Amino acid sequence: MATHEEMVDAFGSALDGSDPDAFVGALAPGAIVWHNHDRKEVDARENMAGIGMLGQLVDGLTTESLLFAPIDGGFVLQYVTRGTVKSNGNPFEMHNCLIVTTTDDGLITRLDEYVDPTVGAQFA
Repeated sequence: MATHEEMVDAFGSALDGSDPDAFVGALAPGAIVWHNHDRKEVDARENMAGIGMLGQLVDGLTTESLLFAPIDGGFVLQYVTRGTVKSNGNPFEMHNCLIVTTTDDGLITRLDEYVDPTVGAQFA
């Protein structure tokens, strides 16, 4: 069973492209992600595949955990991802927050993701 801190590290590795599958192992079968921008629930494994595509648009991705707070039944993670936009050479910065629900044995069942609304404008 992974600790919450190990899950945070795995999420960072998935985001920065160093290990795109790192976080998938922490997902319970049927895990879902909800996004604030469209208010839809999606399959967490499919969502993680999409996150891996960020590396196709941004060079030098790094993820910094700004806040990690254990809560009953999971944890809250606030993070920033930085890099350089490949198409225009501009700095990239994405601030997001996750509320993560886990099972008693540490697998993730749900992620409520509050996405930075400025992300798309950085690619123009």
